[in-house]
Amino acid sequence: MTLRSWWRLFIVGFAVLILQVGALQQLDIGGAHPDAFLLVAIAAGLVAGPQIGAIVGFVAGLVADLFVVTPFGLSPLSYVLVAFAVGLLASLSGGRAPYSLRIVATFLASVGGTLLYEALALLIGQPHIARGELVNVLVVVSIANAIFAVPATSALGWVFSGPGPGARELSTGGSAVR
Repeated sequence: MTLRSWWRLFIVGFAVLILQVGALQQLDIGGAHPDAFLLVAIAAGLVAGPQIGAIVGFVAGLVADLFVVTPFGLSPLSYVLVAFAVGLLASLSGGRAPYSLRIVATFLASVGGTLLYEALALLIGQPHIARGELVNVLVVVSIANAIFAVPATSALGWVFSGPGPGARELSTGGSAVR
């Protein structure tokens, strides 16, 4: 990744933080609200692949955990796993996914990520969401993320697009990532 990509990721991440905390947290649909941080993790996996997607998912999860009342680390763990899985599946297709595939993949990954989060919360003994409320959370998060899948993947496509003139490469594990 280039230094330019890191700055672009910071800009997009800050915009997502403002969107989530400033607007989406206040949007209450039957006790649930959209999760833009999960959307960023999924979109990063779709656009940048499993390794970069997992890194972005981890950071997005850390930021998300600052705004929930659960044990610190639950969101990063679930977001990393979802972003890595989505990135792995997206890399099997070979090329850039069409919009319809991005929407469907984001919808399904949002369902999986929400269920994984709930399963991990149950595993560590956290109070669980009632069955009716869980269905509502699944519907709200999945549909909202599917609606914003194309803009999110486009924004992260901009983040991870090739370096411009004069951009410096940053080494990640011995090889430059583009």
